[in-house]
Amino acid sequence: MRYSQLTVFNYKIAYYAIRIVGLYWLIAQYVRFSELKGRPKEIYEPFFRLEKIIFPQFPDTLLFVSLLISCGICIVASVLRPSYLINILMFLLMAVINLPVSANFGLHHDSHLVILGFFLSIFLLPGNLKEKDYKLVQYFYLGLLMTYTFAGAGKFLGTVKNLVKHSDKMLWINKNAAKLNSYDNYWVADMDIPSWMKEIYSYENFWVVLIAAGIIVQFLCFLGAFNRKLLTFFMVFIVVFHLYNIEFVLADFRNAILFAIAAFFPYHIFKRTKSESLSN
Repeated sequence: MRYSQLTVFNYKIAYYAIRIVGLYWLIAQYVRFSELKGRPKEIYEPFFRLEKIIFPQFPDTLLFVSLLISCGICIVASVLRPSYLINILMFLLMAVINLPVSANFGLHHDSHLVILGFFLSIFLLPGNLKEKDYKLVQYFYLGLLMTYTFAGAGKFLGTVKNLVKHSDKMLWINKNAAKLNSYDNYWVADMDIPSWMKEIYSYENFWVVLIAAGIIVQFLCFLGAFNRKLLTFFMVFIVVFHLYNIEFVLADFRNAILFAIAAFFPYHIFKRTKSESLSN
């Protein structure tokens, strides 16, 4: 298939795949809500001004479950009968649901990719897309990938700034930067640092090279929006990157991993395999 044809073909499948992830995301939000519900009410502190208006207090179970069910109905409806109106309503509900869960006493980024993805796909209905519309899909990819590019650029510029200013702050390229980052999160969580992790972090020079390469790759993620092979490569990188964060930094990025796979997966490989089997 031509690149333009292949790009539209992959998105048409991804449209439905990310909605399956959306249903899983709703369940994950309920689980997280249940955990937060058991905390004292005084601990709840809205992060955004809008959140303070919508949820001045932590929502009760009936309200939150009603939002989850309403959003679930919208997701199913967007699969059975895709429409702009349903997609807009679905995105708004997801954004509201996310507020008391991810913007509670600080800001957690484990759902930002999911929310952004549903926003960027509002007007990309699979039934309306033609091969000539492949650039619209590229913008969808670009919007998602730029979140990683900005993060990589922030790490790079921050490191350069501290080097120029001869700052005494710990830099990402320092030998013990990755190790101390992991240890700090384990200590905050009051968890013992596994012996295998200590062994892995003993290869200090290896981690300097690995972190530097990781920042560069993260910065270049935006290129995946314009090349299918690069998109698959960056998809694998994002998955590995988040798996590292889950295990070594205790940051729960399962939602981001599932969404990245659903949105970026090269579904055309199955079409090619099927065509080859039929020709044989």
